[in-house]
Amino acid sequence: MNIACSACGTSHKSNAKLEKSLEHLKPGQKIRLKCRQCGEAMAVGREEMYAQVADPNALKPPDPPDTSWLKDGLFDDEEVVADIPQALVLMKSGKEREQVVGSLVGLGYRVDEADNSDEAVKRLQFINYSCVVLHDGVVPGGIENSSFHRFLCTMEMSRRRYILYVVIGGAMKTFYDMQALASSANLVVSDVDIAHFGVILRKAIPEYEALFGPYMDELKIQGKN
Repeated sequence: MNIACSACGTSHKSNAKLEKSLEHLKPGQKIRLKCRQCGEAMAVGREEMYAQVADPNALKPPDPPDTSWLKDGLFDDEEVVADIPQALVLMKSGKEREQVVGSLVGLGYRVDEADNSDEAVKRLQFINYSCVVLHDGVVPGGIENSSFHRFLCTMEMSRRRYILYVVIGGAMKTFYDMQALASSANLVVSDVDIAHFGVILRKAIPEYEALFGPYMDELKIQGKN
């Protein structure tokens, strides 16, 4: 710690004994020292313990945060939800999509909705979704004719293995693993069970994590995605 004389500006280096004495002072109390340069008395207290001689080369502190958004209440929420799992739902608008979206939101997902395959593909190209839901009624003829489904099937495994891919349809049998495998999905859900989508996910997600979690953890240990 350096102590500057207020009379002549001379800097005096303190010692451990002085600093220990200062630490035991009550607020407002001072110790009087004599300046070796001009002989004037210097009153030093706890308030001056960390006083330093001004350094012209001192680093400039960072600018304060931008609070202009306070005026209109708007802000960029992308950073705020960076750690929140995101889900993408490709279904026709209506009650069933509302049920699926509501179930995902109830499980803590931030949900994006798409009305067609092209829109969904564009979103999937730039956002890492944890869960993707496709209803086979979006494209006539089934998911095999969906460019979105083909995009998922050909996606690099470094991304695909982290996505819980759910296919919903009238011909699907909920929790039927063989049908999910044939559809290149992690889970299939029947239309008649959409009302129970939240319960289905609460059962499916832990099973998915138990099955793939150790494998993905090992890949991380090996330095692979």
